[in-house]
Amino acid sequence: MPAHIRDEKQKVVHFIQQVPYPDEDKKGWLEQIEQEDLTEVLFEELHAGLKALPAEKFASDWARAKFSTDLTALTRNWRMHTASREFKHGR
Repeated sequence: MPAHIRDEKQKVVHFIQQVPYPDEDKKGWLEQIEQEDLTEVLFEELHAGLKALPAEKFASDWARAKFSTDLTALTRNWRMHTASREFKHGR
């Protein structure tokens, strides 16, 4: 597995472990990452799960905003990397 793909997966795993998602959701997502590659569906589920968490689960409103921003950045980086792999550099 190339290093950049492994790094992307590690960043997403670290993010999932930091956010106060329910344990069963965390376990399912971590298994999915281990078995498959990162997917658009996974990022959508993570984002929906983050929005569904009650405000009491976070230390502050800023924590929720930080997690949302971090997830958006992870998603954007994954999309850009995926698109760059499909781009043909030769003429």
